[in-house]
Amino acid sequence: MKTLTRLTLLASLTAATAFASFADDAAKLEGKWTTKKTGSDGNAYTQTIEIKKGKFQFRVLRSNDELAIYAEGTFKIENSGPFHVAHFTDIKAGGSESDTNPVDDDRTSVYVLGEDSWTLAQNFDKERNNEKAETTIYTRAKK
Repeated sequence: MKTLTRLTLLASLTAATAFASFADDAAKLEGKWTTKKTGSDGNAYTQTIEIKKGKFQFRVLRSNDELAIYAEGTFKIENSGPFHVAHFTDIKAGGSESDTNPVDDDRTSVYVLGEDSWTLAQNFDKERNNEKAETTIYTRAKK
């Protein structure tokens, strides 16, 4: 009987710790994240992801800060075994915030969250034309 009680207590503590970690990630991810990249054409660009209340906004900005791509949708995280997973769903995208259309393609990324970094494994969930599987390291944008 003591063993069963201890096992139940241990399982409850493990579940509570996992839930607390999950809740911590959700709070820590709120805000704006940015990364700089270079395209296959050699041109530099910036990507930003802003997370707020279960929603996301994604932007690709050319080197002159001109908006090239805008996307928005629903954002959710979960744990899957030892992995932290970000889900980007209900996506609408276009060339500007006022010119978006629904995109029939949800995105799922495994991620690692650091102090001020967010590493996303992108396009590992499925093959996409002209998009390679890669990891991207975002840093928290300065306020």
